[in-house]
Amino acid sequence: MKLSCRDYPGGGDAGAPLVLLHGLFGSAAQWHHIAAPLSARSRVLAVDLRNHGASPHADAMGYQEMAEDLRELLDALGIARARVAGHSMGGKVAMAFALLHPQRTEALAVLDIAPAAYHDHFSALVCAALRLDLAAARSREDAGRQLERFVPSARLRAMLLQNLAWRDGHLAWRIHWLGIGGSMPQLLGFAPGLLRSPSAVQALFVRGEASDYVLPRHEDTIRRLFPRSRIVELAQAGHWLHADQPAALVQLLAEWMEGQATGVPPSSRLGPAQAASGPMFEPRAGA
Repeated sequence: MKLSCRDYPGGGDAGAPLVLLHGLFGSAAQWHHIAAPLSARSRVLAVDLRNHGASPHADAMGYQEMAEDLRELLDALGIARARVAGHSMGGKVAMAFALLHPQRTEALAVLDIAPAAYHDHFSALVCAALRLDLAAARSREDAGRQLERFVPSARLRAMLLQNLAWRDGHLAWRIHWLGIGGSMPQLLGFAPGLLRSPSAVQALFVRGEASDYVLPRHEDTIRRLFPRSRIVELAQAGHWLHADQPAALVQLLAEWMEGQATGVPPSSRLGPAQAASGPMFEPRAGA
């Protein structure tokens, strides 16, 4: 599958390109305020995953398939190795890529997600989007008023409405709701076949202070799959780290990228995940 991506050529020479992968219902556009400043250090690719943004649609949407989509994109661009960072669902794709293709992964950054199964809070959003009468909507505001009946959260509504585009004078979804909804069991979990063999890739896990997506009970699986992992907690951030604390996240990822070039960890306040005697999460101040 030929994925769409936004290419930020970069003005620096800080090693392998950085690939940014969005979460469920997201798109490459959500990374602009992160990708643009980081491109001063190296090339950055913000990718639309399958069934999202401008990328093609498909009924199958497992993590192994999406990892292979990324491999095909890197092949097409002539990129042998990349740093891969992903948020939420994109973090699971990034982990799958690092486990399947460690030789292609310079380093891994996983933003507020663990290699674990989660409860389904998302199928209701798929159903809500499918209930919209877009033919009657003359603007995104009209669609938003319809959606308000099913999705009380203004933040969630705004995220979903970003997936609307004008086509032939009418609003239409760019996102493939049926493909996502049909793949929800796979998306909520993590590819079972990838849980057996660890990856030697250096991994940074970033948890939002106010988020419950990465918990101490996930530590064993993280440590087993990624023995060379570290984890940091971003203060004053929930699950959407890149929206809650963009400046702090840019600084953290810049330090992480610099660490790959120099061998120095992003911060002395980062503790190795394998240190059983210490806390799993080390605090990181927000901006």
